[in-house]
Amino acid sequence: MNYFKKIIVVLSLLLFLLSFLSCSTLFPPPKPKATVAVAPEKVELAFPGILRTPIVFTGTGWKPKEMVVVDMVLPPGVQMQGVKPGEDVGIAYGEADDAGNFKGEVPATAKLNTLFRVGWTPILSIDPKTLNPIPPGVYKIKASGTDSGAVVTTTLEFVAPPPKK
Repeated sequence: MNYFKKIIVVLSLLLFLLSFLSCSTLFPPPKPKATVAVAPEKVELAFPGILRTPIVFTGTGWKPKEMVVVDMVLPPGVQMQGVKPGEDVGIAYGEADDAGNFKGEVPATAKLNTLFRVGWTPILSIDPKTLNPIPPGVYKIKASGTDSGAVVTTTLEFVAPPPKK
């Protein structure tokens, strides 16, 4: 009889521990994976056409109502006024909706300041003589959630415009 009591006690303890370990407060479900995508994936560095070309970032799996910041990672050798080597430059942002989906478009000012590295006149108009587009190539894009800390990446390719005839 003593042997059966021990088995019942051990089984009871195991059931108790199993129910305790499966408690969702101790082990919350895994966070959904955040995503980011860009459309179009390839953009021509042609001025002023790029100003009419929407560059839109979308994503899923973000924390509801979270601000998502989209940065372009500058490769070595690509310099930008006001940006130290090794720093990323912000190009867009968006707020996730209640379902964790976000959308952010690159504004014209980011296209001018970041993609064309343009100078400005004292009356705050662009100085066309200072157009200095970034080198064509594939650039890493990093989307970061301000609340969740989630960071995901994608790429965006910039291509040179065809030569003028």
